[in-house]
Amino acid sequence: MLKRSLMIAASSVSLAAALLSPALAAPADFVGTWVNKDSNTRGVTRLVVTSAGSNKLNIQVFGKCHPTDCDWGTTSVVTYGLNVQDTNHTYATANYNKGFSNTLLTLDNAGSQIMLQSFTQFLDNSGRQNYYARDYFQKSLKVRVTLDLPTYRINPSR
Repeated sequence: MLKRSLMIAASSVSLAAALLSPALAAPADFVGTWVNKDSNTRGVTRLVVTSAGSNKLNIQVFGKCHPTDCDWGTTSVVTYGLNVQDTNHTYATANYNKGFSNTLLTLDNAGSQIMLQSFTQFLDNSGRQNYYARDYFQKSLKVRVTLDLPTYRINPSR
């Protein structure tokens, strides 16, 4: 009887601790380099998501420019679960204020791909229309290149 009471008490303490713990993002699901599935996009071409420690993330966005892609810089990412108890965060937001425009990004991580939605508002009175875009990204494969170089010996007697 005492053993059962102790087990129930221990279970109750574990449950209470789990309910009081703050929701933790699943950063491993977002971390990596993601490339736009549409190689002909005129918008965002690549996302680089990195860990900032303590379940925090940063994102670096690249947009289509010529001759090389434009680097938007790095900003923080906020992740979200489906409800207040959900610690498996598969949604995220990031914000880029470039002075002339403000772009809110939303990310939906489906494991093998990320759906990126961007909402751009122009702040410079240029008359350009605010716009929305949706793109799909896949995780970039890491490729390791190994070179077999010839070995040369130096003859110091010459």
